[in-house]
Amino acid sequence: MTTPFKVRRRQLYIDEQSFASTIATYRRNEELAEETWPERKDAPRGGTVLLGYIAGGRWREFQLRYTAGEGLADLAAFLTVVVEAYEREADATDRLPEDEYSAVFTLDDPIDEYVDYIGLLSVSALLHREDLIPRIFALMEGTDYDETDLLIEELLNFYLPDRPAVDEWYWDKPYGMLVEVIDSETPAARAKAMKKYVTKWYPSMKGLAHFWGKHEKISPEYSDYVGYWAFCAAAFTYLYDIDDGGYRNEIVYPKDLVDYARSMPRKPVRLKDGNEMLRVAGGQRCPRAGNWFSPAKEDSARHFNEGELMPSFDASEYGQTIWQWNSAT
Repeated sequence: MTTPFKVRRRQLYIDEQSFASTIATYRRNEELAEETWPERKDAPRGGTVLLGYIAGGRWREFQLRYTAGEGLADLAAFLTVVVEAYEREADATDRLPEDEYSAVFTLDDPIDEYVDYIGLLSVSALLHREDLIPRIFALMEGTDYDETDLLIEELLNFYLPDRPAVDEWYWDKPYGMLVEVIDSETPAARAKAMKKYVTKWYPSMKGLAHFWGKHEKISPEYSDYVGYWAFCAAAFTYLYDIDDGGYRNEIVYPKDLVDYARSMPRKPVRLKDGNEMLRVAGGQRCPRAGNWFSPAKEDSARHFNEGELMPSFDASEYGQTIWQWNSAT
């Protein structure tokens, strides 16, 4: 028996008719863009704009489908479709003349671009699509935005090697509050700071984000509203094993994504050189038996069994203790 739409939806603003109409509109618009794209071969910049329109539409569809209550396993599979669309745009953009080039995600303006990029990284981590994270990074790699934002680097550091330490970020409002979470020294302080961030994330977007207030303009024919979700709050809650009891019922917090992420071991990321990388924060259970080490403590290398609690080191110059699996073992 199918669960009624009003029961399965994850936020209350969207109704079934508007959801179905909006998905149908996405389909028609994408078909039209695909038909038009070959005609833009003599105007490559216009062609990349169309491809960006297609990619953005697929990401919006992912968010709307999540908001409408679709299953997480299906959404995890749909992420491939989203990333492939952005890769297609990036490939076309890379072939543009230098004076026409624009990065796929311009993280510094508007804020929506930043929200989209860090959101895409976050849901990939939460849905255990670790395989997509190097591909999402590649969309930004080598651009002016690579190695420039603390929060993005904190996420990438769990999945990619040799990420730099960055002490700047693009949007202090509201993301400075998320930096406070990372800088907190105790689990209780981290949970308190995250609650502050989650509760203020959406109000802080007023006057900044184009998506703010779109729930007030939903019609039966179309919805610009696709959901208000602090995906990166969920990702950091998962990666840093923060107790979300104080904020898990906040409307913008995707708690079922965190529960899903925590329900299974983290998967290693296969790197370009064929090696695999797996990192886990101290205080969490070991996801895979083998030899692990942490740069937070000299001579820390040791064997852990799957499920064994991985320790944290106090007074570490590295801050949060991060354990890295040795794929050679």
